[in-house]
Amino acid sequence: MLELSTMRVADFIDPGQIAARSDATRPVPAAGEVIVAVEACGICGSDLHMFRNGSYRDQLVRATPEGYHVPGHEFAGTIAAIGEGVVGWSVGERVVGVTGLGGGMADYVAVPVNPFQLVRMPEGVDMIEAATTEQLADGLQMVRKAAIKPGEHVVIFGVGIIGLSVIQAIRARGIEAGQVIAVDVHQARLEAALAQGATAVVNARDGDVFDQVAAITGTEEGYQGKSARIGAVIDCAGYIKHMPGPPPLETALRLIDLDGGRIVCFGAYEDRMTIDFGPMIQKQPTIMGSNGYAAEELVEALAYMAERKVDRASLISHRFPISQAPQAFAAQCAPEAIKVMLTMERN
Repeated sequence: MLELSTMRVADFIDPGQIAARSDATRPVPAAGEVIVAVEACGICGSDLHMFRNGSYRDQLVRATPEGYHVPGHEFAGTIAAIGEGVVGWSVGERVVGVTGLGGGMADYVAVPVNPFQLVRMPEGVDMIEAATTEQLADGLQMVRKAAIKPGEHVVIFGVGIIGLSVIQAIRARGIEAGQVIAVDVHQARLEAALAQGATAVVNARDGDVFDQVAAITGTEEGYQGKSARIGAVIDCAGYIKHMPGPPPLETALRLIDLDGGRIVCFGAYEDRMTIDFGPMIQKQPTIMGSNGYAAEELVEALAYMAERKVDRASLISHRFPISQAPQAFAAQCAPEAIKVMLTMERN
């Protein structure tokens, strides 16, 4: 067992305000839990929504006895202590952890022992890269749900690390898609999408997204309306209130095939939104949400890293020590950022 003592954490106070603390109470494991000594924890897109306007706060932070609210739910580290009833795990094992209620932006975090939240790291996987496992597993689930057929064109909205993970998942699984088109408003991210395997990119700031995609894939018209011949759309952008133009879901309904299309929704929605839903009736696409991953997709993601089928290192754009949590969140807000990682250097 760990001795009770203090630890460093990132403390989310209010939108736009996060602080680094060094006097938080270190957790002890409950029954069925392990304590992970965190080596690296990423700032997720959902954390960024919360940082901007408080969205999903209740789901994204874990309170300490001091009243600090600690974000972070995607991390890697080593097991430091084991709770009652836990078998098959040992102190010192290298693991990836995923928590449902934050807590990962800290020296230590309690993690329930189950295959959705705790998985061993294979040999040869870098600890900081392993902290991106959850995002790749998310991408694998979205690709599974999209059921992309050979030769079918795919559009991915939002190519931060999640959208880039979708592209990596398509390529790692050997899916023979047609055009794989990335849509974003930041040129650096679009260039990253091409590097990861997108065949074409569209900057939404350059004009109507439908017209730009149709210039790549052509169009089809029928009694159901008009499409850009897109079989599957994966929306990793969601709804960001300050972004101009229609929500990606509305554009997805315009783009999607006249029959049999699939739209997978993953990106967070910061508020209610108004869209033209008419094509839903006319084209009869399947719209589905994606929240998380199958347990085996965590293992699959780590296997792709170990086999060097995916390049996760290139997606980590910034690294900050936990003591610089405010600077890390500011960096993640910048357009050139992909994945900002907090690290827990120890003496």
